[in-house]
Amino acid sequence: RQDPDVILVGEIRDLETAEIAIQSALTGHLVFSTLHTNDAASAITRLVDMGVESFLVSSSINAILAQRLVRKVCTNCSEEFTPGREYLAQVGLVPEDLGDRPLFRSRGCPECLNTGYQGRIGIFELMVMTEDLKNFILTTSDSNQIRRRALAAGDMITLRQDGLQKVMSGMTTIEEIFRVS
Repeated sequence: RQDPDVILVGEIRDLETAEIAIQSALTGHLVFSTLHTNDAASAITRLVDMGVESFLVSSSINAILAQRLVRKVCTNCSEEFTPGREYLAQVGLVPEDLGDRPLFRSRGCPECLNTGYQGRIGIFELMVMTEDLKNFILTTSDSNQIRRRALAAGDMITLRQDGLQKVMSGMTTIEEIFRVS
């Protein structure tokens, strides 16, 4: 007989797997799984569309994490630049957001095969399931409404927000973040 504390479900593809994962979570196990969706809020919609009752979804999930890979700027050929106000406005930033931090852009060199990028790094979207959000999920499974509610309450960090933090840290470019988010 086994009594695990943590369970990893490779991927939830059907109602049966979803029900087993949720039942395990409801009986006190920490359950991790994957689900193919475009963002964190869509995971709720996906589970409900599979046939899982919304009250089971809201009571069994603590957080949802979405991820994407973005290309890292090549450290050999990237160059600092100070973007203009118009450039920043296109991505929802103002110069004050950057402070005195420069941004980087990729040029391309033989080291990165003239792409300007070398390697990848993850950007992440985290939606924490607060009591308010759990109660809201009981009324709707619409991912856009769930996303708006989580953002308004400050219970969510979006892919784009995390990506822009990585841009300001010099790891990637604004163009790369907008390509994947």
